[in-house]
Amino acid sequence: MTKILILEDSLPLQSFLKTLLQASGYELSICDKGLDGFARLSEQSYDLVLLDLGLLDMDGQDWLIEFRQWSALPVLVLSARDGEVEKVTALDNGANDYITKPFSANELLARIRVLLRTQSQPSVAFTCGNIKIDPQKHIVTTSGNEIKLTKKEYAILLLLFQNKNKVLTHNAILSHIWGAQYIDRPEYVRVHVAQLRQKLEANPASPKYILTEPAVGYRLVD
Repeated sequence: MTKILILEDSLPLQSFLKTLLQASGYELSICDKGLDGFARLSEQSYDLVLLDLGLLDMDGQDWLIEFRQWSALPVLVLSARDGEVEKVTALDNGANDYITKPFSANELLARIRVLLRTQSQPSVAFTCGNIKIDPQKHIVTTSGNEIKLTKKEYAILLLLFQNKNKVLTHNAILSHIWGAQYIDRPEYVRVHVAQLRQKLEANPASPKYILTEPAVGYRLVD
């Protein structure tokens, strides 16, 4: 069954979406906080996210930015913010579509079907030796066994895969994953890379895939 994660703080809209989407055959999880949404995403797989920009604990634009660091899952924004700048910003931040409240049930269902059709296309997975990462499904495996990673671990690994055989400096990783304010804090990267090696390398003390470039950074090699 298709699973949809709904991030929405309005109780009446939660009720409307629950009635509509369950009647349409979708399995739902509903949160009113962005951090709770991240927790749900780390616990199970979903096919689509419906995101309100006015969450209880954070702005939906900020949620999108962080989410896109580690997942390519489709996101449909549901928002009362109807300004052009807000829409363009959401799309630039990684939203796949944007629908303005109030909206009709038929329009919402149609847009969901479009995004799910796109999601159902074969995903492009990256491989490196026995390590495989599927950016669309947010799944990492070694020798066919699924490995659970934290959001930051996943984001670093995806970045390494996207730049395979290329040296990434500590600051390049910090800027991309944590933000420019964390530049010159290489210990953040070292800790997470060590954790990745523990989970992915047969011999973490002598890694085969995630290599260190002394005083520079890291690179992923076949």
